[in-house]
Amino acid sequence: MKSMRKGNCHMNTKYEMWLTYNAEKEKIQLPVLPSSFEVKNGSQNDSVTLTGLGEVTILQSRPALQFCFSSFFPAAKFPGLQVSTLTKPLTLIQKINTWKASKTPIHFIVTACGIDIYVTIEDFNYSEQGGDVGTYQYSMTLKEYREISVRQVNTDIENQSAQVEKGETRIDNTVKPKTYTVKSGDCLWNIAKQYYQNGAEYQKIYEANKETIGGNPNLIYPGQVLTLP
Repeated sequence: MKSMRKGNCHMNTKYEMWLTYNAEKEKIQLPVLPSSFEVKNGSQNDSVTLTGLGEVTILQSRPALQFCFSSFFPAAKFPGLQVSTLTKPLTLIQKINTWKASKTPIHFIVTACGIDIYVTIEDFNYSEQGGDVGTYQYSMTLKEYREISVRQVNTDIENQSAQVEKGETRIDNTVKPKTYTVKSGDCLWNIAKQYYQNGAEYQKIYEANKETIGGNPNLIYPGQVLTLP
C-alpha cells in the first residue's frame, strides 16, 4: 500500500535543488523551483532474480522513496531565477535524458530540507510551453537508489546428485546399440533379456534377423551381427 506526503520545503523557504552525475562532475541546478513536490513510498519488490547468485533473500528495511515534482526550464531570465547563468532548456533536457538512459544513479540534493540521496530517474516528460517559445515545462519522478544486500543460499550440487542416485530411479537416457555381435554362449532369449529386460522379446529380434539366423531361432553363431529393433 502506498502512502503520500508533501515535501517539507515550500517556495517561501530559501533552498536549492541539484541533480549531479558521474561523481559530481556533471551538475544541474534547477533554475526554477517547483511550487511543491511530493514524496511517495514505493512498493516493495516481491522477487528478484540475480544471475549467478542462485537463490537470494533481499534485505530491505522499508520501501524506496519516490520524489515527484514539476517546473519549467525558462528560455529567458526573469526575477526569481535561481541561477546566475541560464543554460538553454534543450541542453538541460538532453543532459537529463542521457543520465536517464545510462541507468546509473544520480545524486539528488535539496538544501534546507535534508534531502541528500542517490536516485534513479524513473520518469521525465517535457513539452514546449505555449506562448513562450523556447521555454519547456517538465515533470520528473525520481526513485531512491539502494545497493542490494543479499544472503546467498548455498546449494551443494554434489550432495544433491548423490541423494538423487540413492533415493530416486534415474531415467536411463543412454542410446541402445542398434546392432549386436553374437558371442559364444549367447541365445536370443538372453540377448532380448539384456536389451529389452524381457526374454520373451526374442521373437522381435528373430523377425528382424531371419535372413541372418535362418529357419531356427535357437541356432545362432559367434560373430553374427544382429539388428536390434
